[in-house]
Amino acid sequence: MTMKPLNSDALIADLVGDLAPVRPLRFGAGLAAVLAAAGISAAAVVAVLGLRPAWLAGAVNPMHLIATGLYGGLGLAATVTVIIMGRPQVGSDHSGWRWAALMAALLPLAGLIVAIGRGAEELAPDVMLYGAECLTIGAAASLLVLGVLTAWLRRGAPTAPTRAGLVAGVAAGAFGSFAVSIHCPANDIVHIGIWHSMAVLAMAGLGRVLVPRLVRW
Repeated sequence: MTMKPLNSDALIADLVGDLAPVRPLRFGAGLAAVLAAAGISAAAVVAVLGLRPAWLAGAVNPMHLIATGLYGGLGLAATVTVIIMGRPQVGSDHSGWRWAALMAALLPLAGLIVAIGRGAEELAPDVMLYGAECLTIGAAASLLVLGVLTAWLRRGAPTAPTRAGLVAGVAAGAFGSFAVSIHCPANDIVHIGIWHSMAVLAMAGLGRVLVPRLVRW
């Protein structure tokens, strides 16, 4: 028994017959969703743990202000990169976030140098416990942003899922560190530079491992 060959019009109609229109990914919508998630996370930290006491007293520490701004800037730069990676186009530049990362990397570098100079006092149990608490809060405050970015990448078509997952983790971790900075009363460069930055590193690793498994297409 022989099958009657389909003409080209019938073949095309057969291939596209079950397709449904897909809403295009809009850059502004993606950015707004991530910023909303970051805002909700920061608000939740403040609601549960309270606002930084110095801010309540009207005092601003320059070191803390700079660090908080660097984390926020890194989160924004990495978010923009992830949104672009979800909408691949010829000639797209995915390297802009690296400059913000290099600037933010000065914080853990400075913290490590100062910690080495102080010696064993930075390994005291109470110091380590307090640092671990901020790390945990920062990582927890990163999860909503990571979820939103993962959902964005699942709707899109990232050509480098592993790199997209890494940058998504960086963005989430940076916003998480921004959120914990709004609460944390510490001004010490060792605490801010090492423990707050560890949330970024932890989420970057999580994003690199987890996100590619969820966005393959």
